[in-house]
Amino acid sequence: MPVFIDLTTDFGFKRVFKRKEFMISFLNALLKAHEKEEIVTDVTYLNTEDEGDVHKDRRIVFDLKCQTQNGDYFILEMQKRGQEFFDDRIIYYMSRSIAVQGKQGEELWKFGIKKVYGIFMMNFNEKRPLDYKTVRHCGLYDYTNKCEYSDKEDFWLINLPQYRKYKRSDCKSDLDKWLYIIANSNKMKTMPFTFEMPVFKGLKTATELAMMSADEMDAYMWEYDAHRTDLAAYDYAIKEGHEKGYAKGEKVGLRKGLKTGLERGLEKGLRKGLRKGRAEGRAEGRAEGERAKAIDTARKMKLKGYSVDVIVDITNLTPDEILKI
Repeated sequence: MPVFIDLTTDFGFKRVFKRKEFMISFLNALLKAHEKEEIVTDVTYLNTEDEGDVHKDRRIVFDLKCQTQNGDYFILEMQKRGQEFFDDRIIYYMSRSIAVQGKQGEELWKFGIKKVYGIFMMNFNEKRPLDYKTVRHCGLYDYTNKCEYSDKEDFWLINLPQYRKYKRSDCKSDLDKWLYIIANSNKMKTMPFTFEMPVFKGLKTATELAMMSADEMDAYMWEYDAHRTDLAAYDYAIKEGHEKGYAKGEKVGLRKGLKTGLERGLEKGLRKGLRKGRAEGRAEGRAEGERAKAIDTARKMKLKGYSVDVIVDITNLTPDEILKI
């Protein structure tokens, strides 16, 4: 029986990060891990729906959005599974969060904007050709001068399944400890790191299933069952696609394998045949040369009056062959 709620569910994620003390602790851990000078002391939660500037703009709904005491914005998203154009969606979200800061109708506005930070937790493994780390920090970069172009837009891609491979002793930074708990909360029997980070004592109380009311438990279990059903359907779709792809690939592979095998077999047979033919040709040539030499020797011996028996011993020709010379 689980002891803590699953923080990768919408219920668990918002239950924790809608509380200021947890949000502030997590944001500071993230900024500290990536050598950002900002220190968050307070946050104000904002409307998670961004309607855009005009009625025809596409609406954006964030999981969580807040603003710090300095006016900087943070967007938090929990992505349960991979999507096509996921990277493009992140760029779109970040760009819209910057664009809505434009103060239309204010002539004195000179494009000064506040920083926008995006935190995108992925509860799935990225399918990429490069070996990315558990946390990937992205931003605006000046390739010519090899330095940051602007600090007004930063976002992090966090691969939560990688933290399920961690042991508690692997967690060195405060951010590692936060992400370890988020990734493994539904399997933990005790809350770790409470001595190093006292904020986790409060997190223990906030996430214990035993501390939830009956209504909260009903809401959580309904959402958790939907979450598991969705993941099961997703896993089945992947398995079915894999099996169909395997069967098709096997047929294609067999055809290509037969073709390649035939080509290689013909090539190998040709090489072997050429070698054998050359060897037989050389042997036959040597035999013909030796016979011609024996006949020549026999002819000379007959002219000098040697007997047939002696010529046979010397040349290995038959008496009939010698008499015909």
